[in-house]
Amino acid sequence: MKYKSDLEKNYVNEQGYSRNMANLGIIERSLIGDIPIIEVTERQLEFFLCSITNYSNSVIGKVYQQLRVAFMIAADKRIVSNNLMLSRNLRCPKSDKKDKKVSAFTEEEQNKLIRGLKEYKVPKNRNNYKLQLLIELYSGMRMGEINALKPENIDLKHKIIHVKSTVSRGIEYREFIKDGTKTYAGIRDIPISKQLEPVLIEALNQRKDNPEGLLFYDYNKKGIIATYQVNCFFRRLCEKCGLEYYGQHCLRHTFATRCIEAGIPPVVLKNWMGHKNIHITLDTYANVFNRMNFDAVEKFEKHIDKLEKKIGKANER
Repeated sequence: MKYKSDLEKNYVNEQGYSRNMANLGIIERSLIGDIPIIEVTERQLEFFLCSITNYSNSVIGKVYQQLRVAFMIAADKRIVSNNLMLSRNLRCPKSDKKDKKVSAFTEEEQNKLIRGLKEYKVPKNRNNYKLQLLIELYSGMRMGEINALKPENIDLKHKIIHVKSTVSRGIEYREFIKDGTKTYAGIRDIPISKQLEPVLIEALNQRKDNPEGLLFYDYNKKGIIATYQVNCFFRRLCEKCGLEYYGQHCLRHTFATRCIEAGIPPVVLKNWMGHKNIHITLDTYANVFNRMNFDAVEKFEKHIDKLEKKIGKANER
């Protein structure tokens, strides 16, 4: 009832509601799912928390929070006299899985991928996602943002992409175009590089009319392209190229890595990536920034040498 009410009051969007219901399903399918909240014991809660460590830390954290909210509401309505979720013994468990590390292709792997994209022949009656992958590699956009692009979002004259929406998954796993992006900062303008421009031109030239007015559209199933579809294509491509598969999101990380290597300031990269704050950029790519330490020292030394030479010449006068 709470989540339905939150959706009706616009506290959450359809995507958030769908995610909440999916996480709630984990509780409902467990042993405590059939027990009235007033009859649930601390031991049963502890057993349940131990049983969900096979999920990611992100999912575990959300399910744990749902339990806390459920008992808080029950306590407020005097359904239970004791809020068991306040017990120090019922801490949020940790996942058995390791948190995924940010993975990016090396320069050699990137070149191998680009060659593979040019050579890879898409099977007949299969969708071709080559252009979406190249756009992600050369812009750092999220795949949901790429699949939500419309021709009017691409300004070739001023060399800018206006990122205004994304593909989201809502109720009953239905894809829809969500106005706005993953975060508020995601609504942004991205410059079109000389590598990106011909890819966009090709996409615009290949585009056909579709009910959604999108740049990319699944004409086979007559619907919006979901990220998982591109992921399946990317997996097959990596296998053909002999590359380790990290998920197509690694192309976004590869773009960011090349930017850092090129000396793009973090504050600029933050805007291009659509991060909420610069701490996310610095934390996500900390290992890449650390690799650049020695290059930075060399730049500093050259700058100081140049400065001291100027001072020396001025003193000679």
